[in-house]
Amino acid sequence: LQVRMRFALLLFLLPMLALAEPVVTNHEPDSEVRYPVVLLRGTIDEKATEITAKTERGKIEGRVRDGKFKVLAELAPGENKIELTSDSGKKTEWVLNFKKQTNPYYVRVIWMTDKSGATDYATSYENDPQNYEEKLDVAAKMLQTFTAERLFDTGYGRKTFRLELDDSGKTKIHTLAAPKGASHYYKIGDQQWYREINQWINKKYPDPFAKNIVIAAYTRKDPETGKMKAHTALGGGNQGLFGGASVFSWPDNLQDITTTFLSDEIVDPKQVHDDSAGRHTIWGLAATTLGATLHEMGHAFGLPHCTDGFGIMTRGFDRINRAFTFVDPPSRQNLTERVFRDDQVGYFAPVSGSYLQWSPWFQLDKPAIEDKARPQIQFDGTTGEIIVESKFPIRWLGLWKKDNVAKFKEFTGEQKKVTVSSEEWKALMGGDELSNISAVSENGYGGRIKINRE
Repeated sequence: LQVRMRFALLLFLLPMLALAEPVVTNHEPDSEVRYPVVLLRGTIDEKATEITAKTERGKIEGRVRDGKFKVLAELAPGENKIELTSDSGKKTEWVLNFKKQTNPYYVRVIWMTDKSGATDYATSYENDPQNYEEKLDVAAKMLQTFTAERLFDTGYGRKTFRLELDDSGKTKIHTLAAPKGASHYYKIGDQQWYREINQWINKKYPDPFAKNIVIAAYTRKDPETGKMKAHTALGGGNQGLFGGASVFSWPDNLQDITTTFLSDEIVDPKQVHDDSAGRHTIWGLAATTLGATLHEMGHAFGLPHCTDGFGIMTRGFDRINRAFTFVDPPSRQNLTERVFRDDQVGYFAPVSGSYLQWSPWFQLDKPAIEDKARPQIQFDGTTGEIIVESKFPIRWLGLWKKDNVAKFKEFTGEQKKVTVSSEEWKALMGGDELSNISAVSENGYGGRIKINRE
């Protein structure tokens, strides 16, 4: 009888014993991070369907599928206890330490109105709260986290850009009124608009340490012609400029990130600009436009386009949502939800990540070298030899095919002069014609030359 009772008790307890607690696999316990919102990934009981991460900053619900989870957690400076709880009742306490970056180089987020100072953005929602500061705060942190996590996944460590944070942990949003009215910006071309705004900001609000991410509040769709007014996505130098036509679709808070990326609500192109890469849904619109923001930030950091289909510097930015979810919801492109593989998530391709790791804007603390000397690049038209010389050790060489970096080489050691033979670079290029050569030295500054074949 006792044996039967013990066996019955074991059968009763087995399902409970099988319920595994959440296990974080992408961070070490008690380790240090340098940005305030972390993405935790790991394993969980296969029967679980929900997970939450709780810190002193609040509680965020994550996503679970097939025994895996992804969940965000907001950290305060110092030690943070993160309580992970599944709907099976299993809990895990995880400790991470958040230390603010001390790098003087940073990203400055600007909400640009026209001369009137009107801050409202285009929206399809009747009772839109027009909470642009909250939306930009969430967007900036999300892109910062995405960058750190995806560079880590590619092997370049959790490096990312610094944001201006106030005492409460919010991103500082600079609301600036441009010198002219919206009607002026509606009339001029994108390039002229970009130059005017860039010159004005650098004259009135100069800061050599800032990369300015400028989003225009006054972008609108002409109801008569259907054309967009003051809408663009351009980046380079120290500025990325974007039209604000899709900001209404962006998350309102950290909890809303995955909710937004799973919303199959249809976008009405008659009311607003449907910049969703043909998906015609809120999740597609948010993914594409937030990804495009990071793409143009990449140009401001010095990145050219690349050839990797999932790279942020190509159309991989359309898939930025996948870092936080497990499926693409239904859309015009896929009538049912689409499960994707881990290698089908937008990321900074190695050709981009290898470059960014040396950028002054990606050093978590004050750069060790503050000299802005750039490497000198020569191409011998007779021998086909590439020669790079620098004041500091050379770390990266980029070989271009037309307007993209097709291949790259990384260097270690103390080499201040690098020579690449014609045979070597031709083998790397695989028969493709070389159009440009760029290089970066250890101080994070680079140079570039165009091959003259005349």
